[in-house]
Amino acid sequence: MDFAPHPDKPSAGLPFQYVQLSTVTDSFTHRDKLMALMNVCGFFLCQQGTVDVSLNEQTYHIQAGDIYFYTPSTYVSVLSYSADLRGVTFKCQMDFILPQLERLVNGRNILQLHDHPCISLTPVQQRRIEELSACVVEHLTLMDQPADNAVSAQVLVRLVMSLGESLFNELIYAFSCNQSMEPEIKDGKDRVFQTFLVSLFKNYKQQREVTYYAREQCLSPRYFSSIIKEKSGHSALQWIIQMVISSARQLLENTDMSIKEMAAEFHFPSQSFFGKYFKQYVGVSPKEYRRQMHINKLRD
Repeated sequence: MDFAPHPDKPSAGLPFQYVQLSTVTDSFTHRDKLMALMNVCGFFLCQQGTVDVSLNEQTYHIQAGDIYFYTPSTYVSVLSYSADLRGVTFKCQMDFILPQLERLVNGRNILQLHDHPCISLTPVQQRRIEELSACVVEHLTLMDQPADNAVSAQVLVRLVMSLGESLFNELIYAFSCNQSMEPEIKDGKDRVFQTFLVSLFKNYKQQREVTYYAREQCLSPRYFSSIIKEKSGHSALQWIIQMVISSARQLLENTDMSIKEMAAEFHFPSQSFFGKYFKQYVGVSPKEYRRQMHINKLRD
C-alpha cells in the first residue's frame, strides 16, 4: 500500500506526524547513519526490502511485515538498507503516547517496548495498521488545506487525534499479541515506578540524582529507591546510571562528537567530570572506549 506524500512537519500543533520514507533514508547519511530519537517515539512498518539497525548493542534485521518501535531517548544506528526499502513511519511526542500507554499497561511493559522493539506482524495485523495509517495520512493532508470554517477545523483536529489514538491502540494490540504483557497498573507502587520511567526518559541528561526523581513524587529518596528496586529489580540510581552510560556509549560508538561536546550534552560541569563518571562505570575512559570500539569495527 502506497501513501500519498506528506510534508515532514507537524500540522496544527498535533503531537504526531507522518514522515516520508525518503526523509528517513536521507537522514541515514548524516552523523554516521545515526538517528537520535530523544523526545519522540514511534514506529516503522517495513512493507518492502530490508534494513539492519543497531540499538542498545543489539542488531535487528527488519524485513517486509516487520514493525520496529522506537522509544524516547534512544540512538538508532542504521547499519544498512536495501535500495527497494519501502514502508510507513510515524513519530509522536512522548507526552501524547505515554499517558495512553499508562492507561493500557503497567510500567514494565514500557520496558518491553524498549527491550523488544521489533516484531513480525500477521497479514491481518499489517493490513489493519496500514489502513489506519492511510486514514491518518489522508486527514493530515486535509489539515494542510484551507478550512471551510472554524468549526470544521476544530472537528478535523479532534478527528485526527482520535485516529492517532486508534492507530496507537492497534499497535499496542499487535505488540501484546506478540509479547507477553502485564495488565494495567494495580497499585500505587506501580504508578511510582511508571512515573519514574517517564521522568527518566525526559530528564536523565540533566538530572542524575535520585533525590530529584523522589522529590517529584513527594517521597524520601530511600523509600522511593526501595519501590523502584521492588518493582524492577534495580535501584533508582542503577536506572539513572544505565540510561546515561548507554546513551554515552552509543554516541562514542556512532558519532564524531567530541568528549567535550558530550560532557555538555549530558550537563556535566566539565569534560573531566564526564570522563571520571564514565570510567567509574565502564572501566575505561571515553577516549579509550571509542578507540577500542574503532578497533573492533576494523576487525569486523
